[in-house]
Amino acid sequence: MSVSATQQFSSTGPSRAFASKSFRTSTSRRCSRVTVVTAAQDLSDAKVVVVGANGKTGRRCVEYLREKTQAKDVVACTRSGSYDGGSTTDGRVSSMSVNVATASVAELTNAFDGAKAVVFAASQSQAGGDASQVDRDGVISCARACLRAGVERFVIVSSGAVSKPASPVYIFLNLFGGIMRNKILGEDAVRALYFDRPGQYYTIVRPGGLSEDPARGVSALELNQGDEISGRISREDVAAICIESITQEDAANATFECYSWDAAKPLGEVGLSNMMKSTTAEGEVKKTGKERRGSTWNELFSGLSADVPGAKQQGEGFTL
Repeated sequence: MSVSATQQFSSTGPSRAFASKSFRTSTSRRCSRVTVVTAAQDLSDAKVVVVGANGKTGRRCVEYLREKTQAKDVVACTRSGSYDGGSTTDGRVSSMSVNVATASVAELTNAFDGAKAVVFAASQSQAGGDASQVDRDGVISCARACLRAGVERFVIVSSGAVSKPASPVYIFLNLFGGIMRNKILGEDAVRALYFDRPGQYYTIVRPGGLSEDPARGVSALELNQGDEISGRISREDVAAICIESITQEDAANATFECYSWDAAKPLGEVGLSNMMKSTTAEGEVKKTGKERRGSTWNELFSGLSADVPGAKQQGEGFTL
């Protein structure tokens, strides 16, 4: 699971639609979604900010933006203000000092000014702040700043099993500074903040066990919803999902799990499976009915369900 990954939830600021996009109105679970294409096609001339850009997943997000999209301005936000993942002399990638554990909403709003999207890939660390400072309060502050700055999409890297406090995965990972509890509190705060904000959306990505393996690509991946199934996934693939989700209509105001389809396991079994690097045969795991696969990014994201607006997803059970 991603580990390297009470406040008043209100915000003021402009509600801005995607420029040059057509809207359709939903009377059920989402105020509005927009017709979009892939990030590689649709981020041209855009500014995208990556928070936690010196982390293992954040760095890959920056490099995916550089290599796979036409984003004009990629801002790598780090505590030190320097980006360690690659060159910042190509005119597209720049670095900025942002410490989400200490930055005010006003400071973050200035950092996000003019951005089409912000990707939150930071998490607790010994040097950067504990889980309450980063995974909870940092996420909330960045969400407020995105809303104030008119950012169209806020993408958050969270964790699989985060809404299931009775699951073995949650119990184990939460021993590390209460990280799972703080992640779900951050998630739920974002869902509340984005209630009825036409033109501004969040996407919450819940990866399974993170690996340093090369990307396997879109056809090897599976998305799911309901937090019942998880599995291993390369950080490279997580980064691709985060960036590609920016322009996907069905990822707007949606929360989903992601993993390699042949590593899928129920939460009660996935911890051991990830450690053993086991594989799963087709049909071996009972389907939830919410699985999503595809040979293209559009196919992979198609059909995701929107979250119930403003509703909490923190599950029942004792948690530290």
